[in-house]
Amino acid sequence: MARSLRQRWFEGFIQVAVSRPWYVLLAAALLTLGGMALASRLEFRGSFVELLPQGAREVQDLTRVSQKAGGDGYLVILAKGDTPERLKAYARELKARLEALPEVRYVEHSYDVEFFRQHGLLLLPADRLAELRKDLAARVRYERQQANPFYIDLGATPPPPSFEEISRKHSPDVSMREYLSNAEGTEVYLMLKPMGTAGDLDFARRFVDLAMGTGRELARERYPAVTLEATGNFQNRIEEDAVMRGDLSRAGTLSALIAVGLILLATRRVAALAVVGVPVMVGLVVTFGVAQLSIGHLNVVTGFLVAILIGLGIEYGVHLCMRYWEERRTQASRDALATAVRGTFSGALTSALTNAAAFFVLILAQFHAFNQFGFLAGLGVLLAVFATYAMGPSLLAIAERLRPARRDEPLAAAAAPQAPAAPERQWRRWPTPVIAALALSVVGFAAYSVVIAPRLGFETDMRKLKGDSPASRLDDHVTEQLGQPLNPAIFLVDDLTQAARVEAVIAEVKARNGEDSVFLRTTSLNDLVPGDLQRREKEISGIRDLLHGLPESALSDPRLQEFQRMVAAKPYGVDALPVEVRRRFEATDGHGTFLLLFPSVSNYDTDDLKRWATQIDEVVEAATARGVEMSVLDSNRIAARIFALVRADGPLILWSAAAVVFLVILVSLRSLKRALLVTGPLFLGMTCLAGGMYLFGVQLNFINAVVLPNLLAIAVDNSVHLYHRYEEEGPGSLGKVVRHTGLAAVVATLSNAAGYGALLVANHQGLRSIGQIALLGVVCTFLGTTVFFPALLALLERWKERRSPVGRDGTVVRSLELGMTGEDAGSSGDRKSA
Repeated sequence: MARSLRQRWFEGFIQVAVSRPWYVLLAAALLTLGGMALASRLEFRGSFVELLPQGAREVQDLTRVSQKAGGDGYLVILAKGDTPERLKAYARELKARLEALPEVRYVEHSYDVEFFRQHGLLLLPADRLAELRKDLAARVRYERQQANPFYIDLGATPPPPSFEEISRKHSPDVSMREYLSNAEGTEVYLMLKPMGTAGDLDFARRFVDLAMGTGRELARERYPAVTLEATGNFQNRIEEDAVMRGDLSRAGTLSALIAVGLILLATRRVAALAVVGVPVMVGLVVTFGVAQLSIGHLNVVTGFLVAILIGLGIEYGVHLCMRYWEERRTQASRDALATAVRGTFSGALTSALTNAAAFFVLILAQFHAFNQFGFLAGLGVLLAVFATYAMGPSLLAIAERLRPARRDEPLAAAAAPQAPAAPERQWRRWPTPVIAALALSVVGFAAYSVVIAPRLGFETDMRKLKGDSPASRLDDHVTEQLGQPLNPAIFLVDDLTQAARVEAVIAEVKARNGEDSVFLRTTSLNDLVPGDLQRREKEISGIRDLLHGLPESALSDPRLQEFQRMVAAKPYGVDALPVEVRRRFEATDGHGTFLLLFPSVSNYDTDDLKRWATQIDEVVEAATARGVEMSVLDSNRIAARIFALVRADGPLILWSAAAVVFLVILVSLRSLKRALLVTGPLFLGMTCLAGGMYLFGVQLNFINAVVLPNLLAIAVDNSVHLYHRYEEEGPGSLGKVVRHTGLAAVVATLSNAAGYGALLVANHQGLRSIGQIALLGVVCTFLGTTVFFPALLALLERWKERRSPVGRDGTVVRSLELGMTGEDAGSSGDRKSA
C-alpha cells in the first residue's frame, strides 16, 4: 500500500511538472520574492566579537566598558605634507573644530607636559626620592667645594653626576608626549573619541565622513599642502566591511561564472543553466531570508556561504540534467523525465541529508560562529535539493517545449515493428594491474599523510587571518611611530582605590610569571596623582633644604632651576589634572575609572595571545577574590577565547561529522557492508588531505577549520551517486557508470572546487585560507571517492569472477548486497567493466 501510494504521488508530480510547469514556477517565484524581501535586510558584521555569543563574559565586558568609555576605540586622523610648525597649528585648529561637533566626545593631540614636569617630584615613589636626595646631596657638596677658594681638588675622587645626569636618572616615569606626532614632526595624529561605537556601521560611516570632511575643509581654507589619512577602530571597521563585502561579491560572482562554464561544458545545452541555476538561486534567497529572521546578520564565517552553497547546490541539478538527456536519447520526454527523477532522486536525497547532517553537527560547537554556519549551511543544502527536484522537472518540461531535444515518435509509429536495437556500446576493460596501481597509489598517499600529519600546525599569526587594507597598514605605522598600541586592555573599576588594588594584583601576576609575563606596564589616574604624601613631603623637604645656600656659580644651571621649581610645587588632586589627560580615565557618566594595561608582546601571535588572556584571567580572578568587581575591554582576549573554542571544538566536531555521515549512509543503504563500501573511500580521501596540506604549506586556523566537516559531506556525494547508479545498472556496468555518472561527479566536484576556489581571489587572508584548504580537500577526497572507489569496485568484480563459476551472472552484485534480483543481474551481466 505504501509503495503504491508513493508511486501514485510520484506519477502525479511528474504529470503536474509536465502539464502545468508554470504553476510550479509561480509558487517558487512567490516564495523567492518573500525570501528576497527578508534577505535584503541582512547586514554583515566583520568584527571577531560577532563570533561569540552575546552572553559570553568577554562580550558582556566589552559592551559595558564601551558604554562607560563612550565608544570602543578611536578614529585616528594623520595629517602630513606641511612643515612641522604648520602641522601643529593645523592640528590645534582642527581639534577645536572637531570638539565642537556633537558626535565627538573629545580629541587628543597635545598634552600639558609642563604640568607633570613641574610636579615631577610628587610623582616619584618615596624610595626614589630618597635616592634623588642622596645624589643631589653629593652634587651640592661638590658644588660648594668647587666654590671654596681654599679647596684643592687632588683628582682622587671622580666628580658626582651633574644636575643634568641626575635629572635624566630620576625623571618620573610618565609616558606622555607633548604632541602626538612622529619623531621628525612630519606627521601629526589626532585621536578622536566618538559618542558611538564602531560596531554601528551606519554611525561609523557618518562619523568618519564628518570628521574627514571637517579636516579637508580646514585644509582647503588655510593649509592647502596638508593631506589626511584615517585609521583606528572606526576606519578599520569600515574598510574591513568593504573588503569582506567585495571579497564575497567577487567570490560569489566568480563561483557562479565557473559553474556556468562547467554546466555548459558538461551538457552543451543553454537550457541547463536555467534547470541548474534557478533552483540554486531560489534556495540561496530563501536560506538568507531565514538567516535574517533567525540571526539577523552574517559574520566572517557565515559570510562566504554564497560561494559554498552555489558550488554544493548545482550538483543536484547537474545529475538530474545529465541523466535526463542521457535517457532522452531513447525515450519520450515524459518517460525520460520520470526515469531521470526516479534514478537520481534517491542519491541526491541521500547526498543532501548527509551534507545537511554534517553541517548540523556544527550546532554542537561551543563556538557561536560554527553554530550559525552549521545551521545555515545545512538548511541551504536541503533547500537546494528540494528546489532542484520541485522546479527542475518543470524547467526541463518548458525547455522541451521551447526546443525539443529530439522529436517524439507518434503512437502509430511506436506500435509498428521496430528495427533491432543497436548493440549496446562495449566499454573497454582496463588491465587489472593498471586499476590496482591506481588504487594502491591513493592508499600509498594516504599512508604518507598519516605519517606526516603530526607535523601540521595551527596558524598562530593573526595578521594572516585579517583583511589587508590601507587602514590596517596605517594602524601598524602609527603604532610604530607612537611606540605603543593604540588599544591597550582597559579595566573598568569603581574608583581609584580599586584601581590601586588591581595594579597591585597585576604586579603580583607579572612577578609570578617572571620571564613568561606578557605585561609591559599599567597606567591609571593613580600614576598621575601623588599618593603617600607624608613620606614624599619629608623627602622633598630634605631636597628643598639642600638646594638653599648654593653658590652663585651653580644657580645658573637650568636643571638646578628646574629642581627648584619642582620642590616648590604643591600637592594636587584628580581635579587639578589637565582635562585632556583626566578624561581618558573617567567614565562618561562619572561613575567608574579606567586602568590601562599594555602588552609586552605582539598581539598577532596566538601563543602570545593565549598567555595574554591567561594572565588577564589570573588578574580578574585574584582581584575578584579581593572584592574588586571589574570588566575588561580587550579585543586580544576575545581573539584568544575564539582560538581556545576552535581548538576545543575541532576534534569533537570532525569525529561527530564523520559518525553522522556514516550513520546517514547506513540508514539510507540499510547494510553495514554497503555503508562501509561507500564511506571507506571518503575517509581514505580525507586522510590524504593531511599530506596535501603539508606539501602545499597550508595550515589550519579558526576560520578555515569550519570547512573540515563540510568536506566529509561534499566528498561522499560522489560515492553515493556512483553507488546508486552502479546498483541500478548491475555488475559489469562500471564503464557506463563512470562514463555518465562519473562525468557528472567530476562536474559536481569541479563546481564544489569552484565554490571554494573562488575564495582564492579574496583580499581577506582568512577567507583565502578557506579556499586553499577546501580546494585541497575537494581534490584529495575526489581521489578517494571517484578514483579509488570505482577501482575498488572493478577489483572486487574481477576477484569474484575468478572465484565464482557463475562469473558475471550476478554473483558479484549479490556478494556486495546490491539488492539486485537474479533476473536483473543476468540482464546486465553482459556489459563490460572499465
